[in-house]
Amino acid sequence: MAAPTASLSPLRFANGSASYTFPAGEKILASVNGPGEVSRRDVQNPEEATLEVLVKPGVGVSGPGERYVEGVLRGLLGRVILMRDKNMARKGVVITLVVAENRIVDGKVDVRGGSYLSILPSLLHAALLGLLSAGIPMAMTYTSCLIAISPSSDLLANPSTEQIKTSTSLHVLAFSSKGNLLLSESQGSFNLQQWEDVHDLAEKLCHATGTNNGDEDITMDGVAGNTPKNFIQETVEDKVREEFAWKLAAA
Repeated sequence: MAAPTASLSPLRFANGSASYTFPAGEKILASVNGPGEVSRRDVQNPEEATLEVLVKPGVGVSGPGERYVEGVLRGLLGRVILMRDKNMARKGVVITLVVAENRIVDGKVDVRGGSYLSILPSLLHAALLGLLSAGIPMAMTYTSCLIAISPSSDLLANPSTEQIKTSTSLHVLAFSSKGNLLLSESQGSFNLQQWEDVHDLAEKLCHATGTNNGDEDITMDGVAGNTPKNFIQETVEDKVREEFAWKLAAA
């Protein structure tokens, strides 16, 4: 499978923005505004920032799937952003994620009775890139991946659409840049040993703690070194290099 692509600051009027495309058929547009003054005094917190996460479908109106995913994202991002930084008190951060494409159901998070897990890693990565673009203070970064368990009990990293539909369970895990588990969302039938195997594989994929043949990183698409962690880092480095090209040329 080809590697994902991303661009930072594609939107002109947001404090930060990002476009994230996963080659399996997912495209997310993220915008981040803040930290700014909160218009409503009743939601201001004198000691920390207020976080609002909005997930918008590319077509139609938001449904229960979008509302549920907003809660999942808010719980993780609230631990990543330095909400209690002294410069963040009484401020607000608004993250808006638009589902432009979804391989399962185009333009929405899920269908009634379907799974939202297949698109969750793309939403997480788009939100992270948007936060980095906006310069929001964070305690850490993170990476996420999707793993399916097939009917024959095989673990499938970044499964195809057909593999997702025939799998017995789906799992999304996210690890911080420090190697700590931040998120574990599962759906389907599985046992404890299978979850532990999923955890070990996801940790290798996200945090690059394992090796393929002794000295190469575990990868997300079979290409040595092409890990989610490296992808995020290289995307930010490319943007910084582009923004400071004039300074590098003058040096």
